[in-house]
This record gives sequence, C-alpha cells and structure tokens, in this order.
Amino acid sequence: KASSATPIAGGTPSLKPHGRMLGENAFTDYYLLHGQTYPPTIPVSDLFEGKGKEYPVGQITPHPLESNTYRETSAEKRAHDRLQADVYSKVRQAAEVHRQVRSYAQSFIKPGIKLADMCKMLENKNRELIQEDGLRRGIGFPTGCSLNHVAAHYTPNSGDDTVLQYDDVMKVDFGCQIDGRIIDSAWTVSFNP
Repeated sequence: KASSATPIAGGTPSLKPHGRMLGENAFTDYYLLHGQTYPPTIPVSDLFEGKGKEYPVGQITPHPLESNTYRETSAEKRAHDRLQADVYSKVRQAAEVHRQVRSYAQSFIKPGIKLADMCKMLENKNRELIQEDGLRRGIGFPTGCSLNHVAAHYTPNSGDDTVLQYDDVMKVDFGCQIDGRIIDSAWTVSFNP
C-alpha cells in the first residue's frame, strides 16, 4: 500500500492504489515523472510549457483491416493529419489531465468514502488541472459512480449520504473536455477479492 514518505515532484512513483485489479505496475503517483506535485496541483499545460506543449502521444495501433492501411501510408492522409495537429494537441492535453486525475482518484477511493465527497474531490481536481474556463475547457459531464447492480450513469446529488463499502463494486466514469472534445474513461473499483 502507500509509502510513509511524501512523494516528490520528479521523483520515483511509489504509491499503490487501494483497490484491486490495477496490476503490479500501477502507481497512483505516476505523474511525478512529469514534474507534477503530490497531490497534483500544477495545471497540466504548465507542466508541458517548457516542452513545447508536446503532450504524451499514447498508444497508436494500426487498423486491423487491410482496406484501411491507406490511413498510414497515404501522403494525402498524413498531410491531413498534420493539419489537425492543434486538435491532437488539445485532445492529448485533456488525455493527460484525465490520466493524472484518474491516478489521483485511485489514491483516495477506498471503503468509507461518501460518493458525493469522492465526486466533488475528483471534479475539483479535474477543474484545477485542466484550468477550467467556462465552456472552453473543464469537466466533460458529471462523474458517474455506479454501485453494484447499477450499470452506469449514477451521480450522487447534494445530500446523498451513500458510502462506498468493502463489498461494493463501483464503476467510476468521468471526463474532461477542451473546446468540446471530451476525453472519457471508466474503470471498476473493488476491494473484496
């Protein structure tokens, strides 16, 4: 579980998530490698300012159908992609915000937390790291935290005192957006093996 030492920006990730099913190499403080603080407080755009706003690219996989190989080999298609570089940069920035907020959330989601408090913490961190600016950038939609038999899209309202229990299975879904381009990811949280 968590290390007793406070993680340092630029240091080595060391904090493991409370939940299960995240793998041996999962660290909730991976963002330290990018110079982020623990907990994350530096807006992601500021972290990559000195790097020419070159956000992590992520995994790019080839299309499985032979009929679509032109998307990688066509000079025209590659030129079109270059024209979209500003869009790709915004999407990659939002993706990095999402990764950092998700890792941060995995550090505090554990039995005993009120779902309303969890959503508030997650959404506030999302707003902080993306530098919320009205409709230009911010959260993509209210955070979903569906328990057990509820498949998706449950969001606690003010006054909802539902608490995450050890035997619960929770599906967490949140998104962030820049210029209307939403980055969304969901994952399952459970504690009882």
